[in-house]
Amino acid sequence: MSKEIWEKNIAAMEKWYPKFADIIQKQEIQEKCKDNTQVFSEASWDGEVIFRIQKEERSLFLGGKRNAKEPALMWMERLGEIHTYAPVFLFGIGSGIYLKTLVEHTKENVNVVVYEPSVKIFYKLLEEADLSKSIENRPIAFIVEGINGEEFEAVMNRVLAVQNMEFLKEEIHPNYREFYGNEIVEKVRRLHRKIQQIMIDYNSAQLFQGSLAQNIFQNMRYVCEGYHTKQLAKAISDGKTAILVAAGPSLDKNVQELKNAKNKAFILAVDTAVGPLVRRSIIPDAFVTIDPHKDLELIEAEGAEKIPIIAPATARTALIEHQDNKKIFYFDSYALPAHIYHINGKTMPAAASGGSVACSGFSILFRMGFQTIILVGQDLAYTDNKSHADGTFQEKMPEENTEGMITVKGNYQEKVPTLRNLRAYLEWFETYIAGIKRENDVRVINATEGGAYIEGTELMTLRDAIAQNCDQEIDFTARIEQMEPDLTEAERRKAVAYLHSVPEQFQKIKEYAGQMKRAYQRLEKISRERKVAEDICQKQLKKIKKISEKCQENQPAFQLIDVTMSAAEFVILSEYYYEEESTEKELQETARKGMIYCDVLTKCADLLKEMAEEPLLCIQ
Repeated sequence: MSKEIWEKNIAAMEKWYPKFADIIQKQEIQEKCKDNTQVFSEASWDGEVIFRIQKEERSLFLGGKRNAKEPALMWMERLGEIHTYAPVFLFGIGSGIYLKTLVEHTKENVNVVVYEPSVKIFYKLLEEADLSKSIENRPIAFIVEGINGEEFEAVMNRVLAVQNMEFLKEEIHPNYREFYGNEIVEKVRRLHRKIQQIMIDYNSAQLFQGSLAQNIFQNMRYVCEGYHTKQLAKAISDGKTAILVAAGPSLDKNVQELKNAKNKAFILAVDTAVGPLVRRSIIPDAFVTIDPHKDLELIEAEGAEKIPIIAPATARTALIEHQDNKKIFYFDSYALPAHIYHINGKTMPAAASGGSVACSGFSILFRMGFQTIILVGQDLAYTDNKSHADGTFQEKMPEENTEGMITVKGNYQEKVPTLRNLRAYLEWFETYIAGIKRENDVRVINATEGGAYIEGTELMTLRDAIAQNCDQEIDFTARIEQMEPDLTEAERRKAVAYLHSVPEQFQKIKEYAGQMKRAYQRLEKISRERKVAEDICQKQLKKIKKISEKCQENQPAFQLIDVTMSAAEFVILSEYYYEEESTEKELQETARKGMIYCDVLTKCADLLKEMAEEPLLCIQ
């Protein structure tokens, strides 16, 4: 071990990650690690430090014995140009030659994440290879199994965003697959799932944004009635068991068993399951919907209109209007519905969102305080090669070709076919269940007689689950009918008065957008002068920032603008990743993008003002 190299490496790490540097200097880290890798340092023929690792009788080099530099340079050439703001994940660090080469050929803004599965290799690196110059001027994120491996998820969340996704690079160090294939594959899978989730979230936002604001405006008259999920929980507070009914294909196998649970468990259906249930004379106590575009035909079975509906204010207004019963809301991050409670000193209860209506339904039931939650029809897979239960979209759902689909572990089969978005929902359930079980005595029973296995649930037939857990007699329908609204008449009138002011808020934002555009025009003019005066530019940028902050003071209104213009904003934000060759050019580009942003902001404010006027001003 070279003490000098060790100290230089530690000093460089302390600059960026002092806590991490403190941890790796503790002797017990190496003493407690279960890594049985033996690491030997040697010199390649071109003078570079290389490592030879050995496990039992197997031995291999982490770098070329004849030439260590050239393969790293060829690797860098293969990667091609790495964008200034690219996230780069390097799985395995070896003797550091690949990391050094990466640092030498990229700009400081590149976010480099290094995952090392071996504590022994990492310590050998710090002792034998001088990395100090590579890491002292930029924050390299080191994730080392056995030291801080649990931080991989948090680091991913910090460096990945939809705007930099196209620049992502991921590379596995040569020869690491031989000894550390399982560890690396697990981390790569987590990275891919994160990427997939980011794109699902972005695509969902794009899908929903068109009618989202319109739904909120039209639904506010119902939100003002004052019913929310916390009121519902109070009304049925002595209920211990709830059943969440989804419309997976296995629902056909056990749906009739639900008749035995009526008035013995609170039955919450997802919107797609309403038709199949009602047509079999099974009336759920409520159903939940979240989709701004959900097809009304799904709930048009005779008698379905009498079922109470649970929804966020963004849900499709036509579905909410269709229901001739209590309309019960919850907070799903949009400020306008919550604000009418806030101005009255009250809080609108929230629910988590995992992307599907079943995820939201499960979160609602947990937050309502049920001790046992039974899942039915929650296949999250193509059971018997079908996508949904009969009676959802067609009277008899067809079998589909599932060849080429990804597969996951099944409840009753070794593997079942599924889609990537369904797998994302599966992972949400597993993560959410693990989280709530850490601090709560909640029992989750999976009575889905088919489909994907959900970690953290008890597998049981629906008949047994009902027999064991549904022994109460509660008339949930009568309880819901007797629910009292949370808002008094005076509080409701205060809420209505605020809603009447919302169109004017959009008008103010439009005016601020005009002021901001003029400020950007002034910035462009300054940038085109022969000598750019930095103090004048900074003054102009501060002015722009102040106007922008004024726009956002009307937070409920501005949030809806922000969501509506997200597509345009994405283009503007992603363009900010491209740098110009001079300060003048950068200022001109900033001004150009800023003026585009202001134009879009003006149009959105105008559009939403017009959209809000009729539904909000008509509320009495």
